[in-house]
Amino acid sequence: MAASAPASNPALRTAEALAPFACGLLLLGCGLLSAAHTLKLGSLPAGPMAGSSLTVALLVAGAGLGILFASIELFAQRRETERALAQAQRAAAERDLALLQARRLRAQAEGLALMREIHRSTSIPEQFDRLHRILTLVSDLFEAREVALFAAAPDGPMRVTPAACLRSSSEEEIYVAFEPAAMERIHEGSTGSGSVKVPKARDATLVCEGCKAFAEGSIVAGEMTLARVAWQRTLGSHESAGRQNPSELIESLMLRLDYGPPACRHAAQALEQRRTLHERVPSSLTRHHHGDETLMLCVPLIADQRSVGVLRIRRSAEGFDGPIAETFEEMLIESAKHIALAMKKDQDDRKAITDQLTGLFIKRHFLSTMEDLRAQAAAGGGLGRPFALVLLDIDHFKRVNDTHGHLSGDLVLKNVAGVLKKGLRSGDLAFRYGGEEMAVLMPGGTQEAAEQTAERLRAAVEASVFQGEKGQTIPVTVSLGIALHRHGLTGEQLISRADRALYASKHGGRNRVTAWRPDLPDPLEAKKALPPVDPTRKHAPVPQS
Repeated sequence: MAASAPASNPALRTAEALAPFACGLLLLGCGLLSAAHTLKLGSLPAGPMAGSSLTVALLVAGAGLGILFASIELFAQRRETERALAQAQRAAAERDLALLQARRLRAQAEGLALMREIHRSTSIPEQFDRLHRILTLVSDLFEAREVALFAAAPDGPMRVTPAACLRSSSEEEIYVAFEPAAMERIHEGSTGSGSVKVPKARDATLVCEGCKAFAEGSIVAGEMTLARVAWQRTLGSHESAGRQNPSELIESLMLRLDYGPPACRHAAQALEQRRTLHERVPSSLTRHHHGDETLMLCVPLIADQRSVGVLRIRRSAEGFDGPIAETFEEMLIESAKHIALAMKKDQDDRKAITDQLTGLFIKRHFLSTMEDLRAQAAAGGGLGRPFALVLLDIDHFKRVNDTHGHLSGDLVLKNVAGVLKKGLRSGDLAFRYGGEEMAVLMPGGTQEAAEQTAERLRAAVEASVFQGEKGQTIPVTVSLGIALHRHGLTGEQLISRADRALYASKHGGRNRVTAWRPDLPDPLEAKKALPPVDPTRKHAPVPQS
């Protein structure tokens, strides 16, 4: 290590290169000066070789001249060696870059194949789970700091609305799944005449496990659920995330993402032009404080000749030029095709399992989802994730149809479903179970959480104003029954428990919430106890629900 130190010093390297020249010039000068003095050529001094013979003087001068020529040759060889070494280093750097690019392209090609499998998969039930997986893949493949999806909304006030956003680093990940219809109303209110309440977090939780912290919750404005937020971060020894307020944490996370009207307008421009848009933004103008320039690319998503949305990524602008940039963009556009197909598949799958009138999931999807949750709860010998079931029934719905007509009844059903969807926790799923009866599955729901949610839904329906087809006001209340899944319960038994709790609510005065207890009456036994129907009557009386 000590021997290599002088060579690393520029001044020493220069002195080392000039030393032979100086030595040669010194010997040549001394020899010539001594020879000239010996030959009595002018009044030249004897110099350092006073008294030397002419032969010695000429030999010294010749040696100096030889050293001088050798120094010139050595200098030329050294320059050639340095030039060759620099060329070798450049070649090695280019080779390493080519290998890195080849590995990156291979990884991107494998990523594209994985995207293809993801968007074709039928075993990813959660609507935004598929998008989360693809956004994570895009972030890894294209070294993106933030990846966002915008869904096309040609009939709304905004041409596009946020669908999902992923911001990740080596230490942290923020994932947000937006509710497009609610975001449309938020954007309309923030740009037009509507008044929108300030978004707040609800049902936020924070858990620390080992060296990581996890938070999740919903962002709501009034009773509108705008987005679901999930966050995870690797903890340092000095951090105390467990003492943070989860609601404040969720709200602060949303402030770090760019999903507002300006972002939507920029995405809509890419969708209208059907081409990739580039923009270089100084980091000081973005929410990324990395001290360098940020590159933003918006790629339109087209599936079956139809615009389905826009993919936007943010990454460092460094190195984004030349052939690498062209290859990068080609791979990104290819990725966009798979993302577009995934979004279209989500839309098509959602239509297939959604009730057209209420917008809730249908009963078939309820049964399959409940079986999935039962399987998760049974994992680890019954120590898996618990869940709760809430059954909801509109009070005196037959009277609404008989008094106000079936069109008014349909409006009531639709609007009650709307209130139901706005009041759910993050991750809860609502279904139209049958007729005027609806169901809510609450993954991870405890008894306390289920009762709080059910009471919130009951109060929200009671406080809402429902109108019929002619604008008349129709008072509406609901009765609810709760059952918590226990290890060993079948799906039919869980539904039976929730149905008994609902029956108790209806026959206990309606407009109330009841949780299942073993001593609740069995509806089937109660119906058997009813007096027999008179066979001479043309129609048997139908009890009002």
